[in-house]
Amino acid sequence: MQNNDKKYFIPVDGNPIEVSEEVYRAYYQPIWNIRYHARKNGECHCTKAQLWKCDGICPRCPFYAAGKKGSIDTSIGGEDDELTLGGTLADDAPSAESILMDKELLDALYAELNRLDPCGKRICELIMEGKTEREIATDMGKCQSTISYQKRKVLSILREALKDFI
Repeated sequence: MQNNDKKYFIPVDGNPIEVSEEVYRAYYQPIWNIRYHARKNGECHCTKAQLWKCDGICPRCPFYAAGKKGSIDTSIGGEDDELTLGGTLADDAPSAESILMDKELLDALYAELNRLDPCGKRICELIMEGKTEREIATDMGKCQSTISYQKRKVLSILREALKDFI
């Protein structure tokens, strides 16, 4: 039997409908990918005779199994162990203390920025926009060496004023 004589079917309302190879592959490619990963994780136990019925929605399939998934509340050392997977996860949430420290730093930074002369403020704004010294010089109509000097001066002032935070 040559490849041209092969027939391809997809399920429509639970019945196999003959389609072209192109339609067949377009329909099944994402399903094959889902089924491959489900089988790899022990979630799919679909028999070869039933594969044509697979729609890639595993949880509603009669051949679906829980697989290798686990709960974060499952004990790690056995059922009598109180240590769970969830108990070993790091808590990335900032502490109240670190939030207060950040607020104090920002308040101090804003206070120092407000004390700067207009030229120093503008240089800081342009730095925060990601501009280079050359772009800042062009924007402010000054030479790059002047901007470089003023930038160092402004950063030195801010560094000294915020030394308790850094």
